[in-house]
Amino acid sequence: MKESKINIRLARGGMKLSRPALDVEGTLLIQKQVELSPKSIMRLKMYGVEEVWIQGELDTKESIFVQEESTYVEKLKKTEGFRRFEQAHKVSVDEVKKALNGLILNNKVIESSRLISEVDHMLREAQTGMQVFDMLQCIKNYDDSTYVHSVNVALICNVMGRWLNLPAKEIEILTLCGILHDIGKLLMPPEIIKKAGKLTKLEYATIKTHPYVGYSLMENEEMDVRIKKAILQHHEKCDGSGYPNHLVANEIEGFSKIVTIADIYDAMTANRVYREGLCPFDVIEVFEQEGLQKYDPLYMMVFLKRIAESYLNKPVRLNDEQVGKVIMINTATLSRPVVKVDGHYIDLSKTKDLAIQAIL
Repeated sequence: MKESKINIRLARGGMKLSRPALDVEGTLLIQKQVELSPKSIMRLKMYGVEEVWIQGELDTKESIFVQEESTYVEKLKKTEGFRRFEQAHKVSVDEVKKALNGLILNNKVIESSRLISEVDHMLREAQTGMQVFDMLQCIKNYDDSTYVHSVNVALICNVMGRWLNLPAKEIEILTLCGILHDIGKLLMPPEIIKKAGKLTKLEYATIKTHPYVGYSLMENEEMDVRIKKAILQHHEKCDGSGYPNHLVANEIEGFSKIVTIADIYDAMTANRVYREGLCPFDVIEVFEQEGLQKYDPLYMMVFLKRIAESYLNKPVRLNDEQVGKVIMINTATLSRPVVKVDGHYIDLSKTKDLAIQAIL
C-alpha cells in the first residue's frame, strides 16, 4: 500500500490515515485507517500535530499553496497601520512586564492609569474594535509569553466592554482584569511555562495553582475586587467544570466570565511552539461545540456574533482548496457561513465535509 507523509495544513476531509496520529508525547489521537474530517483535523492541529501519514500519494500541485500562500494576515503585516500597532504593542508589553515584575520582585504599586493608557494607545492605532483582532493575528508569530498574552487579553476585554456598551470606567476595570488575570503564572516554574508540548499530569496540576497564587499575591492590594476575582476565577466555567473551585454560573463574577472568553480565544488563535494558531472560524466552532453551558450566553453570543460578522465579504480558502468569499452568516451556526465560490453558493452549515481553513 502506498502512503504519503503530509503537512497537517494539507490534510483534507476524506483522507484516510495509513498510520496512527499521535501527539507530541506519543499519545494516540486517531487510529490508523480512520477517515479524516474537518473536526478531526482541527483536533490534530490543537494538539500540535504537524504531519500525518495518509493512504495513497498526494498530488504535488496540492502542496503549492503552502509555500505561495498570500493571506489577509500577510497583506495586513505590510501596512503602515500594522507597523504602528506592532510598535505600540511592543511598548505596552514592555510596560506590563516592568509593572508586573516590579510588583513581584520589589512590591511596587501598579500604576493602573499608565497601563490603561498603553492599551488606549494601541486601540487608537486600529480603525475599529474588530481590526484589533486582525492586528493580533499578525502579532501571533512573535511571542506567546505571559506578558504578551496579558496585553492581548486586555485588548480583547476592552473591545468586549465597548461591544457591551459598558461605561468608560467599567471598561477600564475590565481592561485591568485582562492585564492582571495571569499574574500567577509569573510565579510558576519557567521550565513548565516554556515547555514545548503537552504537560504531564504533575506539571498540569502545578499550572492549575496559578489562579490561587495570583490571587494570594494581589489579595491585599487596593484595587477593584472584580480584578482580584478575575485573577482567581478566569478558569472557572459556568457548568462547574472549571478550576480551581468548580464554581457554577451565578457564583462567577461577570468580568471573570468575559476574561475567560478572551483568555481562551487568544490562547487558541496564538501560534505556539507546539502548534499553529487556529483559524478564527475553527475557534468559533470549538466554542459552539462546547455549547453555552460552559460560558455565559450574554457574553459569548455577543463575542461570537461580532467575530463572525467581521469576516463578511472577506476572501477565504476552504479545506478542499476552493477560494471564495463569505457572503452570509448563519446565526444558528456562526462557524459555518455561506460562501460564494465561482458564482455558486456553498452553505457550510449544510455541507459538513467542507469548512473554512484560512482567511485570505
